[in-house]
Amino acid sequence: MSKKEQVLLSNDTAIKLLDVKRGSMLSGNALPNYCLPANVLLFVSRGHGRLFIDGTPYTISPFFVCHAGRSAVIDFGAITQPIEYIAIYYRAELMHLNRGEVAQHIDGSNLLQVQFGVSLAERMTLYQIVEQIEQKWSMRQGLEGFHANALLQGLLYELLKQLQTDGYQNPSEAISTVIRHIDAHYNQDLRLNQMAELVHCSSRQLQRWFKQQKQIGPMEYVIKIRMNHAAQLLQHTAATVREIAESIGYRNMFYFSRAFKKYYGISPLSYRRAAVADKNLVIKHVKGELSLRQSPKRIVVLDVQYADQLITLNERPVGSVGIGGTVIGFPDYLQDKLGQTEVLGTYEQPNMESISMLQPDLIVCTEAHEQHYGHLSRLAPTVMFQRNEDWRFILGIFGMITDKTEEANQILLEYREKAARLSEELDNTLRGQRVALIRPRDASIRVHTAAHRTGAVLYEDLGLSAPFFIEEASDTAYQISLDVLPEVNADHYFLLCNDMFKDWTTTVQHSTEWRSLSAVKQQCVYTVDSSVWIGSYGPTGINRILDEVAQYLLYS
Repeated sequence: MSKKEQVLLSNDTAIKLLDVKRGSMLSGNALPNYCLPANVLLFVSRGHGRLFIDGTPYTISPFFVCHAGRSAVIDFGAITQPIEYIAIYYRAELMHLNRGEVAQHIDGSNLLQVQFGVSLAERMTLYQIVEQIEQKWSMRQGLEGFHANALLQGLLYELLKQLQTDGYQNPSEAISTVIRHIDAHYNQDLRLNQMAELVHCSSRQLQRWFKQQKQIGPMEYVIKIRMNHAAQLLQHTAATVREIAESIGYRNMFYFSRAFKKYYGISPLSYRRAAVADKNLVIKHVKGELSLRQSPKRIVVLDVQYADQLITLNERPVGSVGIGGTVIGFPDYLQDKLGQTEVLGTYEQPNMESISMLQPDLIVCTEAHEQHYGHLSRLAPTVMFQRNEDWRFILGIFGMITDKTEEANQILLEYREKAARLSEELDNTLRGQRVALIRPRDASIRVHTAAHRTGAVLYEDLGLSAPFFIEEASDTAYQISLDVLPEVNADHYFLLCNDMFKDWTTTVQHSTEWRSLSAVKQQCVYTVDSSVWIGSYGPTGINRILDEVAQYLLYS
């Protein structure tokens, strides 16, 4: 029976309270699967952890409530902080109906089987009702049992009303999940109601969240992704319009053509003809636009991440800055691939004389090179990007610059598929355990968030659970003192290290605060090279991060 049908039958539903139990679960405990003998409302007053209802995961936090129907299987994952709860067991029965056809296909024992998890909107008011139900049930004399049933019916009403209007998923997590799903399945039949079910909210709620964060609706985002792929295929392949339509999810070529014209203002064939006629490539960047008449052959890059981008496309820059240290050079994992590429100083201090001697026909820099931009522009056409720009966007630009858009798209597809497979494996293994990304630096500790480019790989691409400590952060990192570190309270830590802050990292690792961490005691801290995880931000480096995450969290 659908949720809508159950709501429509609410006036004819009788609620029978069966039992009320108060209990607790300690940190680190994981209870065996439990098949419910009746419908249950589980209210959590404090604690943190992970819960699965028939395989669907929910994050437990204070004032969280979940509902499951009779015979549902509940599985508690790792409990990261002791949980205190009240469980209300009840039965919902269908009273006698005089509605002809409606009553004929309704199973009276299958009411209110709807599954959900939600953080209470009116937390104190509703929780007081829960405690009142517990109190009345403990008395069970005279009218007290009747009152307990009445309170439960009112409570169910409030929860179902909140479920209909507000949904029950963290907006950021929901949108990230839906975007990953769209990016991986844009060429399949995608429907709004199915995407909403994916993140356990209503279609209306998903629309509102998506527009708040992305300024467009989810279905508009689907169209945008499809049209972007279609435009690339029209420009850089000889595929027919029908082939392109089918490759991006349109089974009807004429419907695709109408959708394309609505999006771009011209038909697919007209778009292709215009792309062929206009041989100049226009690159939009921080300083405006740069028009290139032909693909450059001698490219100089002033950030190692751009060298990574080019190498991935089998294009070698003639010169690139390296990473600092006792000897300036390229990261170990890029050294062999860069071959005869000349080292042009460091990101912070590029060697302008060496750049000039290479006689480049394109220079790629970041906003950190603002002071050099005028000089660079006189040496060769120069484009400037934000250093923290998404690597996927930059790869697409390099694909166009080198006339290798198809190769760039294939690299992105392989990454999405790899991340999706790893995300599923991690979810099945970790079951909600929290993962922190920390970096001792400048006598403090940086705890990176999903807003950080490497944090985005962990928390968005792989769907790992961030510590509660940083879940609401909008900046790229929290900068905390050593004494605050235990409050991060993660199950696993990736520790970013390099030679520059080696002494401070050692100090942190010998501290009382560090030794008090549960993850340290359980050997769930993994030391990784910050030059890979932060310093070099390109496809090779990002894929290496995925490999190291798999190695440490799945196979160690």
